[in-house]
Amino acid sequence: MLGLLLSTLVLVGVPLASTGSSSDFSQHDPNLTVRTRTGTFVGDYNDTYPDVRQFKYVPYAKPPVGSLRWASPERLDSSSEVIDSTTYGPSCAQYVSAIPSVWGLNITGNLIVNYGQSLFDGRAAQNSAEDCLSLAIWTPANASGNGGGDEDDGKKKLLPVVIYLTGGGDQTGGVNIPTQLPSQWVHRSQRHIVVTTNYRVNIFSNPHAHVLDGNGNFGRQDQRAAVEWVAENIAAFGGDPAQMTLWGQSAGAIAADGYLFAFPEDPLVRAAITSSGSALVNFGSRDYAGANFTFVAKSLGCDFGDVTEANKKKELECMRRVPFQRISNFVGQYQDNSTLVDPSQPPITFSSQPDEKWVFANYTQRYLDGQVARIPAIIGTTAREGSALAYVPMASYTEGPSEATVVQGTLRFVCPGHASSVARDGLGLATHRYHWAGDFANLGPVPWLGAYHYSDLYMVFGSYGIAPGEVPPLEVATSEAMQDYFLDFVTDPGSLAGKGWPQYHAGAEGGGTLAQFGAHGKAVELVTGDSVEGACHIPGVEYNTRP
Repeated sequence: MLGLLLSTLVLVGVPLASTGSSSDFSQHDPNLTVRTRTGTFVGDYNDTYPDVRQFKYVPYAKPPVGSLRWASPERLDSSSEVIDSTTYGPSCAQYVSAIPSVWGLNITGNLIVNYGQSLFDGRAAQNSAEDCLSLAIWTPANASGNGGGDEDDGKKKLLPVVIYLTGGGDQTGGVNIPTQLPSQWVHRSQRHIVVTTNYRVNIFSNPHAHVLDGNGNFGRQDQRAAVEWVAENIAAFGGDPAQMTLWGQSAGAIAADGYLFAFPEDPLVRAAITSSGSALVNFGSRDYAGANFTFVAKSLGCDFGDVTEANKKKELECMRRVPFQRISNFVGQYQDNSTLVDPSQPPITFSSQPDEKWVFANYTQRYLDGQVARIPAIIGTTAREGSALAYVPMASYTEGPSEATVVQGTLRFVCPGHASSVARDGLGLATHRYHWAGDFANLGPVPWLGAYHYSDLYMVFGSYGIAPGEVPPLEVATSEAMQDYFLDFVTDPGSLAGKGWPQYHAGAEGGGTLAQFGAHGKAVELVTGDSVEGACHIPGVEYNTRP
């Protein structure tokens, strides 16, 4: 479907595009210059791991600005432009909440980098913008257009590729998040490539404006555009487009799982990993009349009276002229006020919404109908998903949320993960389940956090060293175990059973087998499904948040 592009090409004496660098292009290592259909990208070597190449800014679609605000992403034109990829592009337009939370108070490196902006600023993120549809690529230093690593018949093999979708509840997220930079993992493996992706969020992704005639879920559309760009161009970086795995966490996992239903016949990827998220999670908007968008428009001066088709078009045209910061600030501050000041204030939300193209209303039925990509998957959850997701007033912050709240919030992820695994098993789709249960003090300095939602990412990305405090040997061993299992799966999705991680089979004794990481003083051990998710389907069984 998508053609492969030319391999690495050195161009000498061509000025860099105006992307924020004044480097002398002619001085660059030829191995750091990669030509694709959409441009020539100049990267660098990672400061900590010089055996890792990185291309931090790689546009994959046209900027969604002006008339392209609230429109489907458009494919980039062919270009010979030379682009400095040594610095990150902006994250997509988003808001920095003023509500104090554990994410800013205690958990290190989990938010987009905003270069000195307060973590509770209550304004648009200063390092976000609408011109944000870019991705970043990490490869072993020896990877190139003719592959990398071991040779086969005199040629280097093209490497398997992970395409990662960040989380953030459809409200925040982006490439430049310190704990989600994969340089350490690529350094350890030297056998795979990782791509991470910006995509539109909040009202810029999910306006649900009536005049758009159902076109929306633009973040989901951006994700597909990114996958298509990678499939077309990754060979130039040494990656194999036939060996791509889509991985997401939280909202990114919900999107990655939903992607398999949106493209059952043409997923372009051969495997998927979902960490703390499933298409079956009850998540998203239901605003088919576009009332929230109209409310924001009127509040920002785009008020054209009665609801008519002509007025709705004027509303959209007007809103496309409002600076994105004003829109982000109004939506974010209104949502903050609904939580902190006046809980009776009618809430507004802009999340993914069923449109029966990108997002579906009944995934269970689609499973029953077999309308899902027939590819292997890993499905994972954490032991205390709900601890970091619960709102905790500062007056009771030391004690944290009640255990009942934590359990309830955790089962919102564990039970859909279980249901997805059972449904996949019924279709004969290879599925491996994991449960992250590590409770390390440097990752969760507040005792009530435990193995919270997100904390497994420190393990797979190998970014646990960012967190302050001692790193115990078990933490390192657990990280390496998770990295190696994920890499085995990405390299050969059918290999895990032979590596000691059996497929999940719902009808097996004990409710199938899960790999549990970081519990009982062990990096990994096999446990029964019922011991983890029995509370989802066995009457009277209580969920254990601290196995």
